[in-house]
Order: sequence, then C-alpha cells, then structure tokens
Amino acid sequence: MNTALHIGILAISLLGFFALALATERYGEHLLGSLPSPRVQLLARLIGWLLLAVALAWGVWELNAGVGIAMWIGWLSVAALALVFAFPKWPWQPPAREKPERTPKLPDASTIPVPRLRRLVAAVLLVVTGSVFAYTLGQVEPQLLKRPDAVRGKIGPWDFTLAEAHREAPELMAMDIPFKEFRIRFCESCDLEIRQVMIKVNKPRSERTTGMAFMGARWERRAEIPLPSTTTADSELWLTVIGKDGAVHQQAVRMAQVSPSTVAWFNQQRSNDAQR
Repeated sequence: MNTALHIGILAISLLGFFALALATERYGEHLLGSLPSPRVQLLARLIGWLLLAVALAWGVWELNAGVGIAMWIGWLSVAALALVFAFPKWPWQPPAREKPERTPKLPDASTIPVPRLRRLVAAVLLVVTGSVFAYTLGQVEPQLLKRPDAVRGKIGPWDFTLAEAHREAPELMAMDIPFKEFRIRFCESCDLEIRQVMIKVNKPRSERTTGMAFMGARWERRAEIPLPSTTTADSELWLTVIGKDGAVHQQAVRMAQVSPSTVAWFNQQRSNDAQR
C-alpha cells in the first residue's frame, strides 16, 4: 500500500508540474515547439494545480496531516528536480536561437572544467535523495484504523472499526501489569448517536464493570486497558456502547483478531515460565 501511495503521489506531482510548465510561455514553447494559446495555458494551469491538490489530499487521507504534507513536499521536490534534468533532453523543443560567436577563452591551467562532473553529482544526489526519502516514508504506517488488519464490525445499529494502537508487545506499567492501547471509530452518522464507549477483556458481569471508557476525539477514540494474566488467543475484547437514547449494546471481538502481538507476548511469557 505504501509503495503504491508513494509512486502514485510522485507520478501525479510530475504530471502537475508538467501541466504548470505548459501554462507558461517559456516552457510551453519549449515543450510544444510553439507558443500555446491563452486558452491552453489557462487549462494547463488549472489542471496542474488540481493535480498537485489531489496528490496532497491523497497523502493526508492515507497518512494524516503531518506525515502526508511532509511526504507531499518531499515528492514535489523530487518531481521538480526530475523535470529540471528532463527538460533539456525534451525532443520537441524549438531550435536554439543563433548567438553571435564569441572568441573562445584559453583555459586557465589552474582550473579544471567540471560541467559533466557537476551534472553527474547532481544526478547522484537526486537518486540518493529520492531513495532515502522513499525508504523513510515507507517505514511509516498508514493510519491504523485504515490498516487491512483493523477489525470492522457492527454494534447494535452502528458500524465500527477497531485496532490496536501499536503492533508491539503490551507495555508493562506499575506492578508489571501489561497494558494495551486500542482505538475505535464509528461512522459519522453513527457517532452522533453515541454517548459513551467502553472496552474490557472478558465479558462484563454487570453494567458497572464494562471496563475503561474510550477518550479523545470522536473520530479516533482511544483507551488503554489492563490485560489479565489469563489472556489467550480465545480471550475476547468486549465493547459496550451506550447510545444517547440510553440503549446499551455489546459486542465481543477475539483478542487474536484484534491484537496478535498481545497473544504472542502472553504465549512467550508462559513458555518462559514453563522453562524456569
């Protein structure tokens, strides 16, 4: 998913800059071989800015605002540099205008001509920068509630998406009690009808033991809960949702489905205890 996202944003950015170049007199003539008409320039300008906006929106949608904007700016830089190298090699550019001949200067023995070396160094820097940037962003996960392993289901009349905040092992808190953070999101229309959401391991015995309440923004509620030492792959996370009309709905999700890392960690702990 990330690879396709990066390649897509780079491609859209290249097309956007190409369209903006067509909208200018200098580069429009350079690329088309003749000066584009005002109508073509206006259309190219609109398409160029629209493509850049689409690339930005795509990045923000997949990776949230902070990472998405940073990725967009990075690929914009790579796209701009790529076009800088590509334009001089464009096959349909107009013939170069004749310039008056100048008397060639004798090369100074103390200087070494380096135009080719400079172009080579610039090309290498472009490749290295793009590669490092792509690798770094490739390590960034998309928004966790959009990951393929996020659990999607329904509680009463409301659709939800549930996921662990981190794929790592549970975090040991005071008295070595393992805690795990989860996130949940409901559809926009569903969310307006919900008053409170709770989560706990194992089925609640009563309405007073429904677990920890999810906190935070409605679009990405979060809750960190303690995990009992008896947690296994068959253990269940119980979600309790209270609607604004007072109705209570509950739904169970297997721990192995939501957090395989938690199950693996508990299995490893039991294996270590058995070897002692």
